[in-house]
Amino acid sequence: MACDLRASPMAEDDNDATQVAKAHDQRQLDTCAEGVLIGSLSRLMGSEATYYTAGLEDLYEKMLSKLDSLARLVEKTSAKVHEQESRNMKLRYKVAGYD
Repeated sequence: MACDLRASPMAEDDNDATQVAKAHDQRQLDTCAEGVLIGSLSRLMGSEATYYTAGLEDLYEKMLSKLDSLARLVEKTSAKVHEQESRNMKLRYKVAGYD
């Protein structure tokens, strides 16, 4: 009895699951670097790898740029939170009659 996995319903489920996983991976990659397709990452192996480094360097540059801007945003937000906490502490002392 021959068993052809390509025609089985399980293979279709696996294919659907693979497509869902690829779509999920692509959405995650899109949050880091726009324009890079998940399928293009397969070029990291094999003979195309040497030609693919320029694209990867561009990807890393974009990712580092985003990280840098996020770090600056966190620093600014942290400073604002610290200032607000300081103001709140002064108001608490004033309301408590300690000033």
